[in-house]
Amino acid sequence: MGKYHPSHHVNEWIRYILYGFNFLLWILSVFLLLVGIIGIAIREDKLSITNYVDFLTDPAAILVAIGALVFVVTFFGCVGALNENCLFLRIYFILLIIIFVIEIICGILAFAFSGQLESGVDEVIQDGIRQYRVDADLTNFIDFAQRELECCGGIRHLDDWGNNQYFNCNNTELNGLKNIEACGVPYSCCIDSDEEVINTQCGLVGGEHAGQDTFRGDRHRFFHTEGCIEKLQQELRMRSFIIGFAVFGIAALQLIGILMAFELLRELIEERKQYSGHSDLPTN
Repeated sequence: MGKYHPSHHVNEWIRYILYGFNFLLWILSVFLLLVGIIGIAIREDKLSITNYVDFLTDPAAILVAIGALVFVVTFFGCVGALNENCLFLRIYFILLIIIFVIEIICGILAFAFSGQLESGVDEVIQDGIRQYRVDADLTNFIDFAQRELECCGGIRHLDDWGNNQYFNCNNTELNGLKNIEACGVPYSCCIDSDEEVINTQCGLVGGEHAGQDTFRGDRHRFFHTEGCIEKLQQELRMRSFIIGFAVFGIAALQLIGILMAFELLRELIEERKQYSGHSDLPTN
C-alpha cells in the first residue's frame, strides 16, 4: 500500500493575513511599551497607582497597559498563525472575544449612565489638576488638551485651578518663598495672541493678565472660559460621524480577526483529524 498524502485544508491566505496583521500590531505594542517604560523611568517621581483615577491621569502607565495587552494578544495570534499552533490560536480567539464583549459592555454602560460618566471624567480632571506640575507627563498633556480644545479646568472652568497647590489663592507662599502663581491659571488657559513667542505667564496675577479672581468680568477677553468637559462634549458631537466610523472600523477589524482565527483553527483541526485517521503517518 502506498504512503498516504492528505490534502492540505489550511487556507494559506487566511494564515498569512492573520499573521501579518498581528505582527504589525505586535511591533506597535513594543513601541508603546518602550515609550511608556522610558517615560516612567526618566521622570523623577515614582509610579504610584492606587485607583482608576491615578491610572487615567498617568499617560505613561496607560501606554504600558495598552502596549502590554496588545503585546500578549498579538503574540498568540502571530505564533498561532505562523506555526499552525491550535493551542495558541484558541487562546488568541478567546482573548479577542473577551475584549470585544468588554468593549460592548463598556459602551452600553457609558450610554446608560452618561451622568455618572461625566462625574467620573470630572473626577479624573480634578485629580489631574491637583497633580499639575508634580507629574511632567501629565502637565504637558493637560497643557496640550487645554490649548487644543480651547478650554480651562473642569466643570467649574477656571475656578477649578484653585485646587492646585501652586494656583490656590491661599498659598501665597510655598517653601518659604513668595508664590507668584497664587490665584493664577496655567498659560494654556489663555487665549492665544498673534505673538510668535508664547507668554507662559499670561495666566498669573502678576503677569500680563490675571487668573482666577482679578478681572472676573473680563475673563472672556483673556482666557478660555469653557470647561474641558463641556468642550470635549461639543467636539464629540461635531465629530460624531468620524468617531462612529472609527469605532465601527475597530469593531469590524476585531470581528474579522475573530472569524479568521476561528476559520484557521477549524481547518487545522480538520487536517489533524485526517492525519490521525491513518496509522502509516509519523507520530511527531
